[in-house]
Amino acid sequence: MIQRMTAMRITADKEKEQLHESPLFPCSAYFTDWKRGGIEGCPWHWHKELELMYVSHGGAVAEYGTQRAHLGEGDGFFCNTRVLHRFRIEGSEDCRLCYLVFDTRMITGGTGTVYYQKYVQPLVSDHGFPGQFLYSSDGRDRGVLERIRAAYSAAQEEDVGFEYDVRYHMEKALLLLACEHQTAFRSPRQATPQMERIKAMLDYIHAHFSETIIVSEMASHAGISDREAQRCFRAVFQMSPMRYIQNYRLQVAEEMLLDTSEPILSIGLACGFSNPSHFSKAFRTYRGCTPHVFRRRNVGSKE
Repeated sequence: MIQRMTAMRITADKEKEQLHESPLFPCSAYFTDWKRGGIEGCPWHWHKELELMYVSHGGAVAEYGTQRAHLGEGDGFFCNTRVLHRFRIEGSEDCRLCYLVFDTRMITGGTGTVYYQKYVQPLVSDHGFPGQFLYSSDGRDRGVLERIRAAYSAAQEEDVGFEYDVRYHMEKALLLLACEHQTAFRSPRQATPQMERIKAMLDYIHAHFSETIIVSEMASHAGISDREAQRCFRAVFQMSPMRYIQNYRLQVAEEMLLDTSEPILSIGLACGFSNPSHFSKAFRTYRGCTPHVFRRRNVGSKE
C-alpha cells in the first residue's frame, strides 16, 4: 500500500482531498524523494487526517505554524488535524521522507467508543498541541519513532493481517504522545484566530492562483483588512501575500514541468503568468535556471 508522492497539488477543499486506497482502511502510506535541483519540498498545506512522519534518509526542515526544526535521519514529526505544515530538503544530500496519513476512525472505530472519547478526541481538539518534532536522540521520542517505523514497515510488507499491525503501532504512537502531553487530562485550547485567517486566505489562493489575485479580495475572504492580511503573512511566512502567491504559482509550475508534457508556455499561463518572459524570469529567480533547463535536468532522472 506504499505510494510514491512525486508532487502535492494543493486544492482549496482540504476536507475531500485525501483519498485513501480503501474506505474500509482509511490510512495512506507515502514516501517522497527530494533532491537539489528537482522537487525540494512540499508547499504549506493541512488536512483533517492525522500524520506521522520520519526521515528515512538525508535531512529535512519541518515547519508547522510558526515552529521550525531541522530533522536528521531517524527523526520525525507528528502533525495534528488541520494544522498548517510543510517539509523541505536540507543540505546537499538526497532526502527521503516516509508518511502515514490516517483518519481517526481507523484507530478508534468511530466517535462512540472509549478510544475516541477518552484518548483521541482530547488530542485532536487541543489546538494547544498542533504537532511535535520527534528526535531519535530523545528517549521519550524514540518510543514513538519506533512505532511509526514499525507501522510503515508493516504497510510496506503487506503480510497477511498487516492492517492489524499498522493500526496497533499507530495506536501506541498516539497513546505515547497523548500521555506525554497529558492531552487526555486537560481542557482543550482553541485555535488562534491568526491561523484560521491564514488558512482561509490560503484556501482562496489555492482556488484562484491561475487568476489575477487582489489582496483586498483575499483578505475579505478571511473577514479581515488588507493591513491585517499583510501582518498575518509576515508573522507566519516572513513574506508578503504577493510573494507567497508567486512562490505558490512557481511550486505548481515545477510540478507540472515534471509530471506533464504540457508546453512551457501553457504551464506558465495555467499558473497565472500571462507573460512568458515574466514566467521565465520569475522561475529563474526561484530555481536558478529557466523552466526548460529545469525540465531537461529532472525528467530524465524520474523513475
